[in-house]
Amino acid sequence: MHLIALMEDTRLKLKPFLPLSVVVCLVYGILVGVPSELNSYGEWFSILVAGPLQLGLCIYFLKISNGIDPSFFDLFKGFKPLLNVLFVFIIINVLTILGFLFLIVPGIIISLGFSMTYYIIAEQPEISINEALELSWKMMDGNKMELFNLHLRFLPWYLLGLFFFIIGVFFVIPWHNLTIASYYIAIKKEKLYKK
Repeated sequence: MHLIALMEDTRLKLKPFLPLSVVVCLVYGILVGVPSELNSYGEWFSILVAGPLQLGLCIYFLKISNGIDPSFFDLFKGFKPLLNVLFVFIIINVLTILGFLFLIVPGIIISLGFSMTYYIIAEQPEISINEALELSWKMMDGNKMELFNLHLRFLPWYLLGLFFFIIGVFFVIPWHNLTIASYYIAIKKEKLYKK
């Protein structure tokens, strides 16, 4: 897959939705990040909302990627399969942390392997936790390094955004998220085509 072309395509797709996307990502960041800084109850709140909000973010950006107009309230649609999303969030984070404890590389591999789980749940809310995790792992088989390279391609953009008084980062985050959603769709089509 040509990653630069994917990035360019998603940048153009994002253009009409950029202001809304910035607000959605900002609200996500505030709801997940700020409460944990307040007190220990805030940490629990952040843990409880991080998974569902991550799913909502995936729903939002999948809509743009599929040519459907998103809504601000898509961010909160991740709360419908609440228990499954919480379990997925806990499982992915525990496995990733364990991978990082052994060495950094296993943590990165685990994180990349399960990175498509929320997109799978967004498209198939009735899927079981095990099936979603397994499907994500299978989808990323042979694609982990490419996804890692895609993430690395955004690093200079984040650094450039920091030079513009951090404001530029708020424009890179939606672009990055939409690119990953589009990557998921491309990988899904590729895996289906191979079958």
